[in-house]
Formats: sequence, structure tokens, C-alpha cells
Amino acid sequence: MDKINIAETTSRLAEDGEMEVETMREEAFSFHVMRFEPGDEDSMHAHAEDEIYCVDTGRATLVTEDESVEVEPGDVVHLDPGTDHQFTDFEGEFVVTVMYAPAEDSGQA
Repeated sequence: MDKINIAETTSRLAEDGEMEVETMREEAFSFHVMRFEPGDEDSMHAHAEDEIYCVDTGRATLVTEDESVEVEPGDVVHLDPGTDHQFTDFEGEFVVTVMYAPAEDSGQA
């Protein structure tokens, strides 16, 4: 069994001045914690894997090539592989967890 604490991981990211850390990895998936503050930038990008985002704290706008949606704590969003996307308009400390399936950059997608 693997277990992490999102709040502790977020605190470490803030202390280290980092925006993202991979916290679990298996062949079938990888799990990341991401943290943004107002004024941070997340460039438009895509991944080869399915992505499932769970918003923990803060608010932001998730922009894809087709639409924009405001996200807040409790929201879960799925993106198909190859979907160009970015988070913008961060309000407060925005913490989101993301699961990639299969694992990010594993070459299995």
C-alpha cells in the first residue's frame, strides 16, 4: 500500500518553491500533486496519457482547445490523451492532484 498526505506534500512544494511533484508511480498510473499561486503560469501543453484532475484547494480556469471551465475544490476533470490544456486565473493557493494512466512518459500510451 502507498499513502501520501496532500497537505504535507503541498507544504513541501511551497517550502521548496516547486510547482509539482510525482508522489506515486506504477506501470499503470502516476500520481502528481501540483500547486500554483496567483500570478503563476501554466503553459498550454498536452500529455499522451489520460489525465484525471481533482481540485483540492483554490480556484482556477482550465482551458482546452475547445472550452474553458472554472474549477474549485471538489471538482474532478478528465482529459483525453493529447488534449491541449492549461490552468489560468489562479485564486488563492490552487492545489490539484492529477493521475496519469498509464504512468506519465512511460511510453505505454
